[in-house]
Amino acid sequence: MDYAIVTGATRGLGESIAKLFIEKGISLINISRSDNEALKSMCEGEGVSYEFVRCDLSNPDETGKAAKKAGEKVLEANAERVFLIQNAGVVTPINPSGQVENADLETSVNVNLLSPMIVTNEMLKALQESDRSKLIMVNVSSGAGSRPVYGWSTYCSTKAGINMLTETVSLELSKMGSRHKVIAFSPGVMDTDMQGTIRSSSEEAFADVENFKRYKEQGMLRGADTVAGALVDLVTEKDVESGKLYHVNDLL
Repeated sequence: MDYAIVTGATRGLGESIAKLFIEKGISLINISRSDNEALKSMCEGEGVSYEFVRCDLSNPDETGKAAKKAGEKVLEANAERVFLIQNAGVVTPINPSGQVENADLETSVNVNLLSPMIVTNEMLKALQESDRSKLIMVNVSSGAGSRPVYGWSTYCSTKAGINMLTETVSLELSKMGSRHKVIAFSPGVMDTDMQGTIRSSSEEAFADVENFKRYKEQGMLRGADTVAGALVDLVTEKDVESGKLYHVNDLL
């Protein structure tokens, strides 16, 4: 049996990704702050396993325990393929440096960068004991990880960190002759709650806010289901290149 572990599967892109895995007959572990009854019902209908692991990913201690529990679950199930989708993220704080609260910086770094590092570490530890399971890790990145955006110094920095985490872990896995792989995935602009948060910013806080409002008004935002489909097809149907940053525009 294959397993998918998705962080932030309760809504948005994470929920869309989770649903598509379930439709492919892949069991799901949802690591989020709140459960999703629709996903649980879908798993029951498809005859696959569902597990909800409650976790506040801004809390490193909780994150470590949740990742360890997920690792133990897939190890116990003797899963053949394990898809780890590190989707959870926050775009806030949105403001120029010097105008943000330190606590908000800490939350952003913990959710966007530290939690994926912790989960990666725990999952690789867990699957060291398996001679069967192949781990395919996906770190959800952003175009903001490759260019500076006014008001997004924290978000840009954490997503740049995600890209480097992906490359470095891939290098380590390659040197060790590991069967596991890790990629980054840039989903582009989507019609999600995060976009609503971005559009509610002032121009003083986020210089590009009018552009993002235009994306919504002109129907330029892709649906989460479309983006999720590109990602799930990539990791389940193709032999991905470990260490690579995949862009959704190249997959559709």
